[in-house]
Amino acid sequence: MDTSAFFDRAPTLFPGDPQDTDPIDPYWDQVKADVTGFTSSNELAMLNLAAEIMPADEAYLEVGTFKGRSMCGTVRDNSDKVFYAMENFLEFGMAGQEARAELMDNLAKYGKGADVRLLEGDCFALMAQKGIIDRPVGVYFYDGEHTLLAHYLALAVVEPLLADEALVLVDDATWPVVQRAHRLFLERHPGWTIDATWDAKSDDDPRWANGLHALTFRRTGPTVLKGRDEWLRRYQVHLQNRLNRVAWKAATKFPGVMKFGARIIMGRSRAIEQKQD
Repeated sequence: MDTSAFFDRAPTLFPGDPQDTDPIDPYWDQVKADVTGFTSSNELAMLNLAAEIMPADEAYLEVGTFKGRSMCGTVRDNSDKVFYAMENFLEFGMAGQEARAELMDNLAKYGKGADVRLLEGDCFALMAQKGIIDRPVGVYFYDGEHTLLAHYLALAVVEPLLADEALVLVDDATWPVVQRAHRLFLERHPGWTIDATWDAKSDDDPRWANGLHALTFRRTGPTVLKGRDEWLRRYQVHLQNRLNRVAWKAATKFPGVMKFGARIIMGRSRAIEQKQD
């Protein structure tokens, strides 16, 4: 993946500074209005550009597909590429069969002719399976679980799958918990840089949702998930995921209590300090 080409072309999608303007192409607003989700029009434009630049012998991998808004935007005019989408249909009270059906309907409408391969399950278990992706990952978009450990593992577990040069886009990256995870990871892993940040000015910013950061990975040597990172992955897959399932079931039954608890527990880690123009 030619990451320099992405960073060079990204500003051309907007009439001014991408941080403060909307995309020139109104198509992204159409997708946003029609498909349930959280990805902003600005983010859709960036994801689509990344897929366009990515070589056809590399794969696009998305974690956290929900009902398909981001993927519907990404695949536009990119029918020669291969896209992988990982989703566990657990968060946001998703009923598995219904959410999956809505996702496939949206992809049929906006991704006709695109090669989108849905991998259902926990991303940290799936990405560790040998041969799960049939080619190097040139573009990786993470919008999965938003905890410190999950965001750390989002980079650690995918690294062996990445192309020797890859673009990594992380959603909700204005949240302090995400930025802390990135700092911890980059301190311990060579070859990674944060090269662009489009931050939210407030919670659910209309242009950048909760922020999008672009990281570049350049391989400096063979990568194998081992040691501390592998033990953290096993904890996430075998213990934390069970706790998550219990929490989401409780959230479905007692939404008011769970929302209050979430605000207390995660409020500071996901608080965006409102910025003035």
